[in-house]
Amino acid sequence: MGKSRLLRVRSMRLIMPKKLNFMLCLALLVINIVSVGVHAKTYKIATDVQANGTAGRLLSEFAQNVQRRTNERVKFKIFHGGVLGDQLQYFQHVQRGVVDICLINSASLESVIPAIGVMNMPYLFRSAEEYKEVMTNGDFRRALFDFSTKHRFAFLGFLSSDFRSIYSTKPIRTIADLKGQRLRTISSQTYIDMLTRFGAVPSVLPFGELYSAMQQGVVDGAEGGIAGLYEARFSEIAKYVVLTEHTRLTDFVLSSVQFQNQISPGDLKIVNQEFEKISLKSIAYADAKESEYKQRAMDESGVQFFEVDKTPLMKAVEPMYQKALEDEEKSRLLNAILTIEKRKL
Repeated sequence: MGKSRLLRVRSMRLIMPKKLNFMLCLALLVINIVSVGVHAKTYKIATDVQANGTAGRLLSEFAQNVQRRTNERVKFKIFHGGVLGDQLQYFQHVQRGVVDICLINSASLESVIPAIGVMNMPYLFRSAEEYKEVMTNGDFRRALFDFSTKHRFAFLGFLSSDFRSIYSTKPIRTIADLKGQRLRTISSQTYIDMLTRFGAVPSVLPFGELYSAMQQGVVDGAEGGIAGLYEARFSEIAKYVVLTEHTRLTDFVLSSVQFQNQISPGDLKIVNQEFEKISLKSIAYADAKESEYKQRAMDESGVQFFEVDKTPLMKAVEPMYQKALEDEEKSRLLNAILTIEKRKL
């Protein structure tokens, strides 16, 4: 064999293993990418909130954390601002498996599952600590699970709002001043009954119509959160707030049964862990925002806030509890909550 040929053979022997190793690594990389691609999926989240609002930002944080921890096996596309319909419309899509996750408040859910109306009971939660204790309790979550299985969905978690009080364009400083006040409320029979027992005249109106309704005298005011009073600029015309702190509206985050079954048990565990963090964060955030916006409403708009003795209001709504205890499904959920709170009627 010639010298030049011998050198070429030796050179090939040195190069071939390197090429082989490179090709083998490349093949493994391709197989890994394909394998991840097969199992990766983008799921739909439907909300009627804006992307830059508190709930919108918390949902985005949840989606990003899950995507990172699952190495992009689980991704979410969030449809904000009611693009996929109102709460009841996209809730039905979740039940059918067309939408994977949705945000729906306890008032809207009450219209579909009356027993959830218990969550809207006035003075069911009397402090942020009590609310947190109930919402994170295993027995409470199991009670909710009973409702979800009957209605073809699963509870994933919750987002908390601040406590709701009553604000008005007319002077109100005491509980007695609530009598005859025309107050906007959400579409919930529980809220309507509550305001009636407070002596007010409830009026169901879309949230987006409230500013003009107060301007035109259609309603005198509303019941709602202090953060909402400031963020929606109601403080420009509603200068009086009685701190009744009667309810704490909850936004539930629900998932379809199909979503629960499609992702692996390990990834589902990550999803649940990440939303538990977001739920707890929402409570702290709501309380901080309430305090901040209350001060801003006073400083920037001259809104006056009045502390009141809530005892007469609590007495006024006691018949609502008695009625709930007569309903089998409502009583089961109500008793579970009262047990956690170590309270009796």
